[in-house]
Amino acid sequence: MTERQLVTAPDLPAEQVAQICYQLATKAYAQGSPWRQATFASDVALSTAHYALLRWQGAFVGFISRSTVLDETEITNIAIDPAYQRQGHARWLLTQCLAQLSAGTVFLEVRAHNIAAQRLYQQVGFEQLATRKAYYQDPDEDAWIMRKIID
Repeated sequence: MTERQLVTAPDLPAEQVAQICYQLATKAYAQGSPWRQATFASDVALSTAHYALLRWQGAFVGFISRSTVLDETEITNIAIDPAYQRQGHARWLLTQCLAQLSAGTVFLEVRAHNIAAQRLYQQVGFEQLATRKAYYQDPDEDAWIMRKIID
């Protein structure tokens, strides 16, 4: 299998989704996963949460999660295994996620120094809305709040 495949949370047991997401986030983030596996498990169980995993060449290589309430969506995580980064997987996941939304506003936060992610988000129509001072820890860093309006 060489094509990308989107696997949604209902296709797998919730505990497996939480475990895969935790493992991918641990690899993808320089300081390790920002969430514990138990946090992923609690989030997966919420009716407002939506998880999509990217399977490529037989392995799970990334995921995206979002929370949607009425017409507002927050992208809570997007992570790609470092061995598979810079191959278009994050863009593919993000565009798949956005295509599932009919209208409304989408928000996300990104580290102020994560230029690659900021460029990706800007290329798909996000704009910087504000800055949260010292939002991230280890290391302390500001977050950009970004927004995309879907008509």
